[in-house]
Amino acid sequence: LGAGAATIAAMNMNSNQFATDIGNGGDVKVSANVIGFGCPALLSQNLSLMTRKFVTTVIADADVIPRMSGATLINLLLDLNQFEYQDFAERDVEQALRDLQTMVANRQTNKQLPFSIDEVAIQSVMGYVHRGIEKVSGGEEDASKRLGKSVTAEKMIPCLFPPGTCIHFYRDGSGIDGTYVPCTFFDEIDVARTMVDDHLISSGYRKIFLNMMRDFHRDDHFSFE
Repeated sequence: LGAGAATIAAMNMNSNQFATDIGNGGDVKVSANVIGFGCPALLSQNLSLMTRKFVTTVIADADVIPRMSGATLINLLLDLNQFEYQDFAERDVEQALRDLQTMVANRQTNKQLPFSIDEVAIQSVMGYVHRGIEKVSGGEEDASKRLGKSVTAEKMIPCLFPPGTCIHFYRDGSGIDGTYVPCTFFDEIDVARTMVDDHLISSGYRKIFLNMMRDFHRDDHFSFE
């Protein structure tokens, strides 16, 4: 909560009331500026806009913390409840079996394995997988009921956002890019494999800045050390 605490402290220090509270009669003005990394969603949209002149929030790609609030968590649960995962699960299992089939075939060619995995075996396993998934998910009828229930549930409107001027660094498929975005850009949780790692220093911000600087200098050996 370092960035969040710093933001609240700066809001207090930059207020007219603060100069009176510290006992100088308002003669001494305090000017505080904050640069925060992965700051939590802690201000309303209006308050966030009011802090743009003295708060800058840097957000790494799918970092979950600046997007996390009660409303976005509930909306995520509603999306997960509505998501039909069965076909994707079967596809992933079949792909794993195909990869295993290829690996076994290669080793069999080198006479390292005395058996093979044929199409009949794959389809037999997929039959078990299909029936298992149907049993766990409750079948098509229960899935339809869940889907209908999710559609009728209303999503919440997020009311908390990261503060100040927001800079979003993101992976664009070939490198790291960045842009200024409004605080409302982070009104939903971006479900990604890196959503937790992106909030950390070593696997998130340091890695993103390191890759960005290597692209900028065109030097794969660039280091901050």
